[in-house]
Amino acid sequence: MTTSTDTSTDTIEQWQAANSARSALYRWFADVFARELTSATLDDWQNNQGFTSIHDVFVSLDLEPYSARLKAAIGDLEQIPKPYRALELAADFAQVFLLSGDDSAPPYASYYLSADKQLYGEPTQQMQQFLSSHQLKLHADFREPDDHISVYFMVMSLWIDSSMAQDTDMSDVAQQQSEFLDKALLSWLPKFSERCQNIRVKTDVYPALVALVEQFVLADRDALDF
Repeated sequence: MTTSTDTSTDTIEQWQAANSARSALYRWFADVFARELTSATLDDWQNNQGFTSIHDVFVSLDLEPYSARLKAAIGDLEQIPKPYRALELAADFAQVFLLSGDDSAPPYASYYLSADKQLYGEPTQQMQQFLSSHQLKLHADFREPDDHISVYFMVMSLWIDSSMAQDTDMSDVAQQQSEFLDKALLSWLPKFSERCQNIRVKTDVYPALVALVEQFVLADRDALDF
C-alpha cells in the first residue's frame, strides 16, 4: 500500500528530475538561437553523435517527429563539403533571423506583439522588469535586446535552477511558469514559427529547430498543469 507521504515524496523526486531535464533543454535552445552554429558544434552533432542523445530525450517527450526532422536536416549537411557547412548555416541564420522583417522572422517578441513591429517595445521593458524582480542575470556578453527569443529560454533555465536550489513550493512555481509561458512566450512563438517555415533557406536546420522548440514549449506548458 502506498501512503500519501510516499506519493508526495515520489512526486517531488519526479518534479526535481523533470526540472533538471527542463532546465538543460531550455538552456540548449537558448544557446542554439543566440548565435550561429560553430564548426565545432556541427562536428559534435554529426561525428560524435552529440545530437543523438538530445534526440532520445525529445523522443521520450513524444516529440519524435519534430526532433526527427531536425536530425534529418543535420544529416543532410553531409551533402555540403565540410569546410562550407558552417558558412551555409551562417547564411541561413542571417536569412531567417537577421534580415529586415519583411524577408525574415525576427526573433524578438516586440516584432510580433507591437502594432508598429518596432524593436525595443513593451515586451523588452516587461522582460527587463521580470529579470530584475526575479533577480535573474543574463550573460554580459549577450548583447541582444531583452525580448530576444534566447532570453526567454535562458530565463526559464535560470528560473528552474533557482526554484530547485531554493526548494520552493512546486505547485506555485509550476503555476507561475505556466503563466509566464502563456503570456510572455506563447503569445508570439507560434507566429514566429510560422514565419520561419516560409523562408527559403539552403538547409532545413533552423526551420526544423523552430518547429521543434515550439512543440517543446507547448508540451512543457501542458506538463505544468498537475
